[in-house]
Amino acid sequence: MDFSKLKGKIFFQDKFIPTNKANIHVLNHSLHFASAVFEGIRVYNRKILFLDDHIERLIFSSKLMKLNCRFKKKKLRNIIYKLIKINGIKDGYIRPIIFRSSHSMSPETLNCKSIIAIACWKWGNLFKNEKGISLDISKYPKLNKDIYPIEAKSSGSYQVSVLSRIDSFKKKFDDCLMLDLKKNVAESSACNVFWSKKNIIYTPKNHSILNGVTRKAVLKICKNNKIKVIEGDFKLSKILNADTVFLTGTAAEIQSVRRIKSKNFKINSELISLLKNKFELVKSECPNKVSKIKV
Repeated sequence: MDFSKLKGKIFFQDKFIPTNKANIHVLNHSLHFASAVFEGIRVYNRKILFLDDHIERLIFSSKLMKLNCRFKKKKLRNIIYKLIKINGIKDGYIRPIIFRSSHSMSPETLNCKSIIAIACWKWGNLFKNEKGISLDISKYPKLNKDIYPIEAKSSGSYQVSVLSRIDSFKKKFDDCLMLDLKKNVAESSACNVFWSKKNIIYTPKNHSILNGVTRKAVLKICKNNKIKVIEGDFKLSKILNADTVFLTGTAAEIQSVRRIKSKNFKINSELISLLKNKFELVKSECPNKVSKIKV
């Protein structure tokens, strides 16, 4: 998608302006030092899924990365509602971002203001692949909490993902599986990973992953349906011995994996079908309907 051609309004510098007027200086701190935090939020039939969870993580990320989020949760929620209404979005994607301004080009940022911007656009699904996706294995390791504050959804932490995804695409894979510094399974370039063996679900602990909002929703579905889940540190051999593998994320939802390198997996199982059906139910029961909100 060419965002330079995006129509509608964006929230920028405390007001709603045409998207083509939302410009920043080339010497903006965030461009040079990746000093930004962001969220990805989905809209389904004018319902905003997990809105409070995403706003809370945005505020948490900003604190962790020492950015100033000037707005409280209620204010951010109302801005998002109004933006969706202004742009007439029924099914789409919302991208709030907090980034440092152009007041400093030094790593020291005491005098550098934070800017809040929120955009939205019509959008479907990340992979759009019902036959399952293929994963390469990245040569770049995923960092852990001892090296970088990975609990924050920050621009800087995604640079390894960008490089990994480029390499995977060049080799005709859809995405890649990333390992941590101890060679344990971590996540994909932008999604959490799960797998099953004999109807038991496995997923990495969250010390080297971003604990995704969709991941938490899937874990809750498993708990409510008495599906056993084991969180732990797992070597690559564990996931390669799985019956099924799937990714979770705001953009990907629940996405089956058909292949990791040359190892194939089943993409249809009663377990994955159950999870997908229950997730669809969560989407349909979402209370954050834009048309019912006064802004």
